Amino acid sequence: MLIQDYLDICDPVLTFDRFMGEIELEKYLKNIPQHYTGRLRYDPVSMLKTVLFGFMANGYISLRELEDQCKINLRFMYLMDHQAPSYRTFGYFINEVLADSIEEIFQDINKKIFETEHVDLQHLYIDGSKFEANANKYSWVWKKATEKSRCRLFGKITTLFEETTQQRHYEKLKEYAAKLEEYVEKIKICGEDRNSYSKTDHSATFMRIKTDYMGNDQLLPAYNVQVGVADEYIAVVDVNQYRSDMDCFIPLMTRNTMKIHFVQ
Repeated sequence: MLIQDYLDICDPVLTFDRFMGEIELEKYLKNIPQHYTGRLRYDPVSMLKTVLFGFMANGYISLRELEDQCKINLRFMYLMDHQAPSYRTFGYFINEVLADSIEEIFQDINKKIFETEHVDLQHLYIDGSKFEANANKYSWVWKKATEKSRCRLFGKITTLFEETTQQRHYEKLKEYAAKLEEYVEKIKICGEDRNSYSKTDHSATFMRIKTDYMGNDQLLPAYNVQVGVADEYIAVVDVNQYRSDMDCFIPLMTRNTMKIHFVQ
């Protein structure tokens, strides 16, 4: 018996496979050189379907989990036609074979859904939430504190220039110059629109989130994720460094306008 014989006719993987079959997935893949010796390559389209289905079904799935699911889960076995690539193969595929970002694939999938379901894109319902980043929560860098330290350092440098020219002053000046470069780099990373970042994840901003695992009201490295929904379908997603939802509104609307033009 075939694997699909064990699956219900309404099983999500069959619906997913039929839907993805109507999208040209080959354009997201780089040209892979053909080798006529050695082990046969896995079908890249099947691997792309498997990766996308894994994220669709699990929300997040690691490479090792993908490998395991291809060995024990009928749905993944169906997509890969009984083959089970290793986690290294999945990693190579994502990093080296995929030609476009997941954003481009998301747009094409959305376009197909919107056309098939006649989704009303003129009415968008927006919701946002803050998600803690995978960064050390004690790795903060504060822009204002850095600017104050830089001003104090300028004062020390000015004083040093006014003192007698001795070798030990040159050494101290080199130390100050290195510290000044560090402050300038930190302020540059913060940019104009935020006041903090994490040393272990420069894109994350320290902000208050609704819950934390310690039950404390503290600042944590996080991202502000905004989602726009049209006719119960996710139409647009934007991940921001801004703490305020109001600051995220214009970037989300700009992205949504571009998506509407893409669909039309």
